[in-house]
Amino acid sequence: MHELSIVENIVGTTLQFTNEHQIDKVSFLTIQVGKLTGVEPPYLQMYYGDLTKGNALEGSELRIEEVDPEAFCRCCGEVFNPEETERICPGCAMSDYEILHGKELTIKELGF
Repeated sequence: MHELSIVENIVGTTLQFTNEHQIDKVSFLTIQVGKLTGVEPPYLQMYYGDLTKGNALEGSELRIEEVDPEAFCRCCGEVFNPEETERICPGCAMSDYEILHGKELTIKELGF
């Protein structure tokens, strides 16, 4: 499961930040996970507790914001959710679009 390595990277990045800024305790960590990433939030939660033992993140809450897919049609300018329309634009029925959101995997916020 790639979620383990993702949580390892998130925790590592956060701990690097806390060390650089002399932060001893984090109360929460908010991440954004796009629904097109294939990442399963329950697994992120599962690994988070184990990987934060004995460091500044121990006991902190992992908050996960799921980001819905959003696409921009290059033909007509419509913005739509490609998963709801079988990957075609509802405005012009073309499939020439750019993904705007849904692929995020981002640390959004730390609470101290």
